[in-house]
Amino acid sequence: MIKTRLITRPHLLAKPRLWVGLMAGIGLTLGGLTGCAGTVSGPTTYMLPTNMTAPAATQQFSTQLAVVVAPVRIANHLDNEGIVMQLNDIEVYQAREHLWAEGIGQQLQQQLQQRLALALPNAQIISKGQPLAAGLPVRELRLAVHRFQGQQTGDALAEGQWQLLNGSGQLIKQRSFSVTAPLADDGYPALVRALGQAWQQEADALAKELSLSVR
Repeated sequence: MIKTRLITRPHLLAKPRLWVGLMAGIGLTLGGLTGCAGTVSGPTTYMLPTNMTAPAATQQFSTQLAVVVAPVRIANHLDNEGIVMQLNDIEVYQAREHLWAEGIGQQLQQQLQQRLALALPNAQIISKGQPLAAGLPVRELRLAVHRFQGQQTGDALAEGQWQLLNGSGQLIKQRSFSVTAPLADDGYPALVRALGQAWQQEADALAKELSLSVR
């Protein structure tokens, strides 16, 4: 069983260098706010980045199909407001002061659908339960995310499993995935951006699988 504890300070990640600057910056910010307004701000909340650039031409596919994206399932230790960090092979921490602004499962599904729409411009990308366009081959995409967190190596990790089904609900393909992205800077903003980058990479890989599935 994964051991989970709550922390309030991000410097417990295995790369302390990344977090020393962050804590110093937070201290200066709070000091300035206290001097000006006499109050201290609450927790910081984050959304996955939405400023997506279109995939390269080699990663865009002209396939015409309808893609039904089922709700993304996430592991229990991710189903919380706190951003998750894994410190070693057994310890996982959830931050109290650095939180997701919306449920991370919902954010992952929204980001996935947006990225698929960029990579498959001729496809209909919808959530499960929405009406389908007539005359298109149908593929249903199901994902389970087991890890979506910072690593002790200083990387962001997105890991899980996906299933691809046809319009009749028959399984076409099933694969596990594990994508890492390095942090470009210090602190939680860099971690959130790296997690977004890892998720975009997996979405691009899924776009290719969807295109190949109807050839």
